[in-house]
Amino acid sequence: MRQVAGEGAALVDRLRACAEVTAESFGADESSAVRVLDGLVRKVRYSGDAFALLEAYDDGASDGEEERLCGCADVTALPAFGPRASKETLVARVPIALGLTEQSNYAYLSGMCVRESHRRRGVGVKLLEACETCARKMTPTPAAMALHVDSDNEGAIALYEGCGYARVIEREVDDAFGRMSRALGGLVGGKKKKILMSKWLSSRE
Repeated sequence: MRQVAGEGAALVDRLRACAEVTAESFGADESSAVRVLDGLVRKVRYSGDAFALLEAYDDGASDGEEERLCGCADVTALPAFGPRASKETLVARVPIALGLTEQSNYAYLSGMCVRESHRRRGVGVKLLEACETCARKMTPTPAAMALHVDSDNEGAIALYEGCGYARVIEREVDDAFGRMSRALGGLVGGKKKKILMSKWLSSRE
């Protein structure tokens, strides 16, 4: 498990690799990967140390064989309220749903994906654990982790629940929320039901 870092062309190359894996994992086309890349670049540019992108590599590669990126996920620390709070409609509702205070911060997990060839191997669990570790190191420390998942994605829901996440609320939303979600939303179109799930990193306020 590695955290994406660097600058310039080298950083963009790593972001592009993650965008391609994300698009592939969701069955999207090349144009969607470009839009996902744009979203990642914006997060790096505007969120700074409050953003972390984690990569998972195939540890089963033979000697001399290049490791293959098999999954990724990103986490962003956000203030619950105020001028720097998320403006994305679905994400902006998280603090109220979790009952956070004016002074609270939370970590929002997105872009969670694993190549189909590497699923059910524990990669998702390791990505979640890595994201939580990064979130705990952010300042100020987020009170909770939060994420949204499609209500019909039973495999992902089981993964999150197995890692200590609880269902908070389910609502019907335009699946094209946020730049990254818009890149993937075109695959299904219309509206979908999404479940907000959370895991507390500190004692309830």
